[in-house]
Amino acid sequence: MAADFHIVSLTLHIGLVVGLWRVLLPALRHEAGTEARTAFLVRVLRVYNPTQIALLGILTLTGASRITDLKALHGTAYSEEFGSALAVKLLLAFFVIMLGTWQCMGIAHRFVRQTESPEGVSAEGVDRVLRKLDHSSVLMLVFLAATLWVGLSR
Repeated sequence: MAADFHIVSLTLHIGLVVGLWRVLLPALRHEAGTEARTAFLVRVLRVYNPTQIALLGILTLTGASRITDLKALHGTAYSEEFGSALAVKLLLAFFVIMLGTWQCMGIAHRFVRQTESPEGVSAEGVDRVLRKLDHSSVLMLVFLAATLWVGLSR
């Protein structure tokens, strides 16, 4: 059961990041007017942030559950069979979690809070956030692909 949740949440997470990167960010670049772009981006990020954090949490918990199940199934042979691949996968997963947290809390949440301040956000500030979200999405997808490859290769 944990394996099914893991696959579903991984699929949803990849879809969420690809959707932000290839659909929403390009649409925002073509939106006219700083206020309209800012308002649209804030609406998107208010849904994106908690969804991504929740999916990362589910991935972490279901992955840990799956490791426990495999250890019980394979006993002492588990480390010999999966040890090195698991170490690499956990390292890559760590970077996925750090990138996701940085994207949500370090970039997006800070931007949303900045829009609520009396000073607001300039057009350059919106462009800067869009670039950061673009670059962090690409980086996250690279690490997600590497993690998936290591997980499937064993």
